[in-house]
Amino acid sequence: MSTMQEVLVTSDAAGQQWNSSIWDPVAGTSLLTFKGSTSAPHTLSILNNEYILGALPTKSVIQVWSLQKTDNTQMQIVCPGRVTSLTTTPDGNYCIAAVSENIHIWQVCTGHLLTVLSRHYQQIKCIKCTDDGTCFVTAGDDNLVIAWNLAKVLADCGNPSHQVEPDHVWSHHSLPVTDLFIGSGGNRARVVSSSLDQTCKMYDLVSGDLLCNLVFDVSITSVTMDTAEYRLFAGGSNGVIHCIDMFEMPVQKERHIEKESEDITCFEGHKKQVTCLCVSINGGKLISGSDDCNVKIWDVFSGQCTKTLDHKGMLTNVFLIPTPPALLDLNTPRNCIIKPFQRHLYIPGEQTDESDGTVTMMFNHSEKMESVVDYMSDVSSYLSQITEISDPEEELAKCKEEIAMLKSANHKLFQFAAKGILHQEEQIT
Repeated sequence: MSTMQEVLVTSDAAGQQWNSSIWDPVAGTSLLTFKGSTSAPHTLSILNNEYILGALPTKSVIQVWSLQKTDNTQMQIVCPGRVTSLTTTPDGNYCIAAVSENIHIWQVCTGHLLTVLSRHYQQIKCIKCTDDGTCFVTAGDDNLVIAWNLAKVLADCGNPSHQVEPDHVWSHHSLPVTDLFIGSGGNRARVVSSSLDQTCKMYDLVSGDLLCNLVFDVSITSVTMDTAEYRLFAGGSNGVIHCIDMFEMPVQKERHIEKESEDITCFEGHKKQVTCLCVSINGGKLISGSDDCNVKIWDVFSGQCTKTLDHKGMLTNVFLIPTPPALLDLNTPRNCIIKPFQRHLYIPGEQTDESDGTVTMMFNHSEKMESVVDYMSDVSSYLSQITEISDPEEELAKCKEEIAMLKSANHKLFQFAAKGILHQEEQIT
């Protein structure tokens, strides 16, 4: 396990065995699983190589798990609405999530909602960040692909009247955009989008120019490229994956891709549409996920399927990441702090209530739960002792002290106990 350069992360729509799982892509074995419902498509993300985030498909909740095997803590963060796409910046400082057609950006360490962007007019399906975190790109059902500069977006945070303009708005697609890929190079990278209009389009993030238009004979549901950006892989709604050589001569701005062409390699094996694609660091292996409930690992050069990972439902998220240190060393210290995400826009200089509109629940955290139970036992004991009252005024003062302390705790269980004391206070008076 110590020799693994990268690991595979998958999630399916069934959620019978796990919400998401981490695999060894070479051996095809499961290394770590995370329980709890399912994660919606394009909402599974790794935060700072320490946590994994996934949004529920039917509720406005983001689930957070630790990547360390010894820590079984699960956090649930309530959002302003159902999250349709999610990503985090490479440095782990910001979480960018789409709630319907709006883009929300939170600061992870404080939970502050820094800004809400409104430029799309239909549901956003995909958000991707550049490798240096300076820019991000969004796309959705309104056929638009929009590029944003993160520094420009956050420069005037807390001012709801100020509308930030994106760097580029690409409207070349005629049907909903299904997937995005951003190459290496930071804000000088190239962006590739796939759409149901049977095309993949490549843009230059600096100039905003349309560099290439690939036309297929089938709707394209996923797209990716290798690390060198030498090959482009496009997964179709018919289960076929097309491999296109981007340096094919002569260079053409618009290319019509046909399955029977000699210069096109096709990976055939999926029975239903391909929903997820990713390529290994060395460019030798292609991993695909499909609605046929299978993840297939392909050898890029031979076009052969070397392994098939069976799942119980349609694949919603499949991607490769460099092996997190937390998987190799259980004593790896944590550098990332996650706070509950606020639902109201953060305004600098104003006091905000961290718990306003946001509920965070910790499961299987034995120490905290034991302290809550012990305190509740003390409260119950106190309530039973004051049934025989010798000095009503003194007992009433004690009740008020307990109420003030319980209210300040701001915990549901404590609030329930406070209601019981209030009831007892009414009996005393």
